[in-house]
Amino acid sequence: MLIETERFGCFDTKDSKLIEFPSGIPGFEDLHYFIILEIPQTKPIYWLQSTENKYVALPVILTFEILDDYYIDIRENELEDLMVESQNDLLVMNVVVIPEQVNQMTVNLAAPIVINTKRGIGKQIIIDAQALPIRWPIYDAIMRSLIKGGQQDAGAVQESR
Repeated sequence: MLIETERFGCFDTKDSKLIEFPSGIPGFEDLHYFIILEIPQTKPIYWLQSTENKYVALPVILTFEILDDYYIDIRENELEDLMVESQNDLLVMNVVVIPEQVNQMTVNLAAPIVINTKRGIGKQIIIDAQALPIRWPIYDAIMRSLIKGGQQDAGAVQESR
C-alpha cells in the first residue's frame, strides 16, 4: 500500500502496519486509519500519519522510554474496545506539541494513545488523574534519552522513498 504524506513524501507499507481508530482521534474523528512513521532525523519523536489525509501527521513519543516515572492506570472497559488479550500487545504513545521554539515542546501525559499492536486497533484515552498534565515540558527528557540511546524500533514504518 502506498501512503502519500505532505511532510515526508511517499511510503510503501504493508496493510498489516495499519492502525484502525474506530472512533477516530479527538479533533480528527473522521480519520480512522493511521501508520506510525519513524523518521531518523526526528527520533525519538515518531509520527502518527493518517493514511486518509496526507496533511495529518501527529508527532508522538513512546513516553515510557523517556520518562522513567510515567504511570497510567487504564480502566478495563477502555481496553475492551481494543480487544486486548495481553498487556504485552499494548503500545502507549503521547502526542507532542512542537512550537517554533523547539526547546519549549510539551507532551500531553493525560491523554495517551493506546494501540493493540497485535490487532492494529487504537484509541486515545483520557486518563482520570489530576496528577497528569496536558502540557508537560519534554525537551530536556528527550535530550537525556538521546544521550543514553532509545529503543531501536517501535514497530514503525521506516523512512524509504
